[in-house]
Amino acid sequence: MGNSTSTASDLGAVTLDSLRLAPPPVDWDKSQSSKFSNPISEPVLEKVEPVGPQYMAHARRKLFNRTFSEDEEHTEKAENEAAAAAAAAKRAIDAEKMLDYEIEPDHKDDLKRDPKDWKTQDHYRMLGLGSVRWRASQELIKKAHRTKVLVHHPDKKSGASGGTSTHDDELFKCIQRAFETLSDPVKRRQYDSVDPIPEESYSALKEGADLPFIDAWRPVFEREARFSVKDKKEIPDIGSMESTKEEVEAFYGFWYRFESWRTFEYLDKEEGDGPENRDDKRYLEKKNKAERAKLKKEDISRLRKIVDTAFALDPRMAAFKEQEREAKETKKKERQEQAHKAKMNAEREAALAKEIQEEKESQERIKREEERKEKEAKKKAIRKEKKNIKTLIKDANYGYAKGSTISPATLEIYLSELETMLDKLDLETLEKIGVDLGNSKITNEKKQKILSEKAQKLVRDGLANPESLTQFETDSVERSKAPVLASNSIPSASSSSPSPLPSNAPAKEWSVEEVALLIKAANKFPGGVSNRWETIAAYVALHTGLPQRDPDDVIKKSKAVQKGSSQEATVKQLQFQKKTYEIADAPSVRYDIEGEVPPVVTTTDNAAATSIATGKTKRAPSKASEKSTKEVPASSSAKAGPATPTTPTQSSTAKTAALAAATSSAPAAALWTAAEQKMLEAGMKAYPPSWQGDGDRWDKIAESVPGRTKKECKLRVKYLQEQVKAQKAAAGK
Repeated sequence: MGNSTSTASDLGAVTLDSLRLAPPPVDWDKSQSSKFSNPISEPVLEKVEPVGPQYMAHARRKLFNRTFSEDEEHTEKAENEAAAAAAAAKRAIDAEKMLDYEIEPDHKDDLKRDPKDWKTQDHYRMLGLGSVRWRASQELIKKAHRTKVLVHHPDKKSGASGGTSTHDDELFKCIQRAFETLSDPVKRRQYDSVDPIPEESYSALKEGADLPFIDAWRPVFEREARFSVKDKKEIPDIGSMESTKEEVEAFYGFWYRFESWRTFEYLDKEEGDGPENRDDKRYLEKKNKAERAKLKKEDISRLRKIVDTAFALDPRMAAFKEQEREAKETKKKERQEQAHKAKMNAEREAALAKEIQEEKESQERIKREEERKEKEAKKKAIRKEKKNIKTLIKDANYGYAKGSTISPATLEIYLSELETMLDKLDLETLEKIGVDLGNSKITNEKKQKILSEKAQKLVRDGLANPESLTQFETDSVERSKAPVLASNSIPSASSSSPSPLPSNAPAKEWSVEEVALLIKAANKFPGGVSNRWETIAAYVALHTGLPQRDPDDVIKKSKAVQKGSSQEATVKQLQFQKKTYEIADAPSVRYDIEGEVPPVVTTTDNAAATSIATGKTKRAPSKASEKSTKEVPASSSAKAGPATPTTPTQSSTAKTAALAAATSSAPAAALWTAAEQKMLEAGMKAYPPSWQGDGDRWDKIAESVPGRTKKECKLRVKYLQEQVKAQKAAAGK
């Protein structure tokens, strides 16, 4: 078909131009080549008329100037009027046909019926309407009565036979009774209520071999519908096989809620002959009422059985159930598919999220690794620069004049403070210091001055405690007066402490504190260290404040400790003396370096400093101990000699003075309070060695102890660890 154009008036015709092409043959083989043998025919003009219900509706709205809703309303009204007219015409036709109904002849059983037994007779059959029955109209009943009377009237019978017939009179009475009953609407309804209904063979209906379901069951429901209290228009029809589910459900819903006007007064028993008795009358009425209720109940059960049977056999309901089952299966499959899709989407999203998370974690790991490497590189560079600075300052003789040798105690203090200062400097500053110290043109004093300037800057900026950098506060003049040893001399007690006891003098008793410090010093300065026993003797003297012992005495005591000769007594004395310490100040931090001085304490025996060696926190000092400490002048205690035995109080006073004298050129130890110790322990628990968080572990621990630096926390922990090791070593030997 080619292109087409059309023109039309409001209701006129449409002109269509069409281009026709000849169709190919049915047996045409598409694989063969083809060519046109004839030219295309010329276009043909055809006239097309508009038809169909839609065009009629359009024309009607156009003709009567109506809207869509108005046209639908008028159309529905016209259809209802047409239906009512058709129903009236049908009734008229039925009535006309009913009048043409041929009256049935008399039944042989009715010819001998007794008029007294009128309740058992069939009134419709008596009038010749046995086939029509309840459908018979009043006109037909009158016609049937007239016909029967003309035949069975007694006058007609007697005139025809020439005499009187009793039997004919009885039959006429039965006809009259039937007419009286059927012509009265009330009596007819009572009789129709008990009119025998032909019982259908439900087995035959179940089989359904003869008629389809609709044709078989339609008469059944039509017979039962006559007992409905509702108008015939409100009674739904059984429908057809094409009826919708709503229509079928409405039909069965009506019959399951069916309301019947059927009564059974016609079967009431009447009173017999004899005088009326009021009690008998009441009894009979009660009995009839009970019988009517029984019959009503049976009729309802009968109708319910019919409806149930029809509902079970209705193929439409089976089809609807199948459709519902298929719909449910379809919905179930859709839900399963949706759930599967949702699950797949969720898994895909979870996989994507996991992939994103893994990528993010990978990037974070890479970033952390880079940061760690950068931090390690920075730490390595810092360690390298610190090592370089230490090497350079060592080559510069620690800022002292060339040819001079520093005592071990002073050197330990110097190196400790140098380490403290270098820990607080950044990489750039360390590199600059390394460059400055590497300049061979400047003197040792100037190199020391460079470090002193950096230390003073840290103090000014509030980054360091001036007491922890005392070696970098003195100028060159004061440092020139500092105690040093000769160039090739061996550090001994003669240069920094009183002379040892004579060889023939009895050896002084070793205190528990001295034994603990001896063990610590032996571990700190192992074999192979230059001037080991002199250094150990100086270390013990420095930390106890007592005169320095002879190296031979130190060696002898060390061997005795190793053999365990005094182990048990020392441990028992240590355990016994634990409860007698009285600390004048709060607990202090002990630095594990030479030259560190413990806080001033008072005690009641020779084991005064055991609390410092063990790192245990003791109770606060008593008033008596504070008073005794205040009463001892520093000048007199500084001159106390070691050769003369003293009482516990005098020994304590002498040691206190010795400690004060020893700390005159050394920095004071920072005191650790019990609260700080608890915060340090909490920090160690919060950040164990296995901690993998951001930042340095010791920085986090230092942050948990306000007022303490990272270095101080490290030294405190190291000090406590070494004290525990010393006690275990003393207990195991």
